[in-house]
Amino acid sequence: MGTFTLHQGQSNLIKSFFRNYYLNAELGLPNDMELREFALQPFGSDTYIRHLSFSSSEELRDYLVNRNLPLHLFYSSARYQLPGARDMEEKAWMGSDLLFDIDADHICKLRSIRFCPVCGNAITSEKCERDNVETLEYVEMTSECIKRGLEEARNLVEILEDDFGLKPKVYFSGNRGFHVQVDCYGDCALLDSDERKEIAEYVMGVGVPSYPGGGENAPGWVGRKNRGINGVTIDGQVTIDVKRLIRIPNSLHGKSGLIVKEVTNLDDFEFNEALSPFTGYTIFLPYISIETEVLSRNIKLNRGVPIKIESSIGIYLHLKNLGEVKAYVR
Repeated sequence: MGTFTLHQGQSNLIKSFFRNYYLNAELGLPNDMELREFALQPFGSDTYIRHLSFSSSEELRDYLVNRNLPLHLFYSSARYQLPGARDMEEKAWMGSDLLFDIDADHICKLRSIRFCPVCGNAITSEKCERDNVETLEYVEMTSECIKRGLEEARNLVEILEDDFGLKPKVYFSGNRGFHVQVDCYGDCALLDSDERKEIAEYVMGVGVPSYPGGGENAPGWVGRKNRGINGVTIDGQVTIDVKRLIRIPNSLHGKSGLIVKEVTNLDDFEFNEALSPFTGYTIFLPYISIETEVLSRNIKLNRGVPIKIESSIGIYLHLKNLGEVKAYVR
């Protein structure tokens, strides 16, 4: 089967955008970064580079910019005595932060299309027989779906604060949802997978009974049930896994070009171009003709017709498989 090589992270122009960003980016690194495993997916590769260890932000930056530019960048939720060891047992686990993952596409039914990047035809299979190339898929992420994900995050924060006395932080994932993280020390950090599963099931409302009366303002699940909240939609496996990798705050998501960003005020969050660090304009060449919502804007593309568009939008469209960024225009 032929391989279409100019999509996703393969473009040298997209790589230059990412490299310039990481030259000056202030990544949100933990204060115990020397105890964390780092990992990344580099440009042009489907596999991850794991078992990396760094002792300073400068050392990490040098590695990213000069050795392995990341399409996706992570550190471990776990602390290890030897985070760079290749054998997981040899790393010697010392505890983990508590994680929750909210994917908006698990909450909403999203429009998706699979197509051939050469002929532009919609095709349901993974190969275009006419052009002998792999087809690409585009999934439209809407602002309405992101809002629903944000409401799930809001409900989760309430449960963690009110029922557990925890202090969670909320992060936009950079693509289609939110990560909620609790920095854990002591007993919290040493929770095993079974104990974390109990927490996951609790916030999902599994086994939580309905309580008669109480009203919407009643504390705990009584009030939540009366407000129509029966549980939070999370990926339970993320919470259970004590050795999970976390996207590094202020890194770039390789499927959107958007920043993994802490949301300090949930009421102020907006799914728009401000989530992108890229300025200026690009010349974008669409693979297909489509009208779609992009970062809360309606965009119309015509196959094979170049358009001048904001870099934030052009890079997003490129990484979403809808075409290629051909040039940068200041």
